[in-house]
Amino acid sequence: MPHTSAPRIAYLEDEPETAEAVCAWIKEAGLEVDLFNRGADCARAVERGQYAACLLDWLVPDMSGPEVLARLRLQLKEACPPVIFLTARDSEDDVVQMLSAGAVDYLVKPVSRPILLARLNVVLHRSGLKQETRRNAWGGLEVDFANRQFFVEGRRVELTELETDFALYLLQNVGRLLTRAHLLSTVWGHNTDVESRKVDVQASALRRKLKLSPESGWRLVSVYGQGYRLEWLHD
Repeated sequence: MPHTSAPRIAYLEDEPETAEAVCAWIKEAGLEVDLFNRGADCARAVERGQYAACLLDWLVPDMSGPEVLARLRLQLKEACPPVIFLTARDSEDDVVQMLSAGAVDYLVKPVSRPILLARLNVVLHRSGLKQETRRNAWGGLEVDFANRQFFVEGRRVELTELETDFALYLLQNVGRLLTRAHLLSTVWGHNTDVESRKVDVQASALRRKLKLSPESGWRLVSVYGQGYRLEWLHD
């Protein structure tokens, strides 16, 4: 596993929409993440990789989350990275069982982004790993992904929580076409009551506030009948 300056999380989840949303949250926080949808693949990678923590679902193909935890603790012993469960199983017996088996935390789906990242940060700090700020700059736009802050020509730009989520997700996917359905699912959190038109409203706000215009090196394109693509014009 390649070494990076940011802590790396092994994430076991076989539900695609949940996995995509959680991976985006982790990356936006300045962490690295490797996604696995099979328990055995996750266990093998952790045994040979340098992971700061593991985030495990319970019911996944071929090897369950509890089986992965048991295998890692058996094989790695004291070198086993801290394990957090993120699962829909919410009985008291399940929580007690996993904490007794060596998990350091247990979160029940659906979980909010702030709660998940707060719990991850607690685990990383306990392990002596501090989350490093990840800042990227494109011309006059600078983004602090860890602290969810935006700067245009050196001045802080205030965005709403939803605008922040949308902007960060676009900037994680520069050059990629994101369909409206995908954006509504990922950014708006599977809320079927949200109208597609609201994507256009938020996109217009981001163009204005973050200067996502050709004059600043950007093009936020509305692809008719599909969705949006954010393009950086100076590559």
